[in-house]
Amino acid sequence: MRWGLIVILALAACPTARAELFMYRTPGGHTVFSDRVLSGAGYTAANAAARRGPRKYVAPTIIGPATASARGAILIGPGRQAVERLIERLAPQYALDPALVKQIVAAESAFRTDARSPKNAQGLMQLIPATAARFGVTNPWDAEQNLRGGMAYLSWLLGHFRGDVRLALAGYNAGEGAVARHGGLPPYTETRNYVAGIISRYGKTEHPYTVIAR
Repeated sequence: MRWGLIVILALAACPTARAELFMYRTPGGHTVFSDRVLSGAGYTAANAAARRGPRKYVAPTIIGPATASARGAILIGPGRQAVERLIERLAPQYALDPALVKQIVAAESAFRTDARSPKNAQGLMQLIPATAARFGVTNPWDAEQNLRGGMAYLSWLLGHFRGDVRLALAGYNAGEGAVARHGGLPPYTETRNYVAGIISRYGKTEHPYTVIAR
């Protein structure tokens, strides 16, 4: 026990230490402290760390394009939490419910800033080049620019479809022209699944709106 006490005090005296302390008991009643998992016969886990095993290391994520220079980028982790905080800050500027924007980002890119589709939709909200240009996005790999462009488009769609979330989502996925041509939800399987999935998670079919000329 004396050596175990020494180990505990040494760790407590070093606030920057990252090693975990694993505690075990032996059949003879001894307590064993280790900085690594002991898997041999006769060792019984005696604290939460020993029962759980070593923590999995999660590398920090840089919010920004994978191919861009990291100079000036903010080092954060994990990526999804940072993106969600950014959405919560920006959504009110576009009169949008952050919960709806989060569901769209989850469906579009799984919160990956470097996502690219076979149709060249790019970034968090999967903006195609024409949509990015339409809403003033010059760098779709920049997290904030991409979110602003996608939110501006979503806000416009909600105004265009008078707050109908289903039609706005269909327009986001297939284009507002497709919704107009079909007089409602287009008959595309991808679009219908996209709309149904987001609605089931978001739980609302109406959203406050402002008609925006663009």
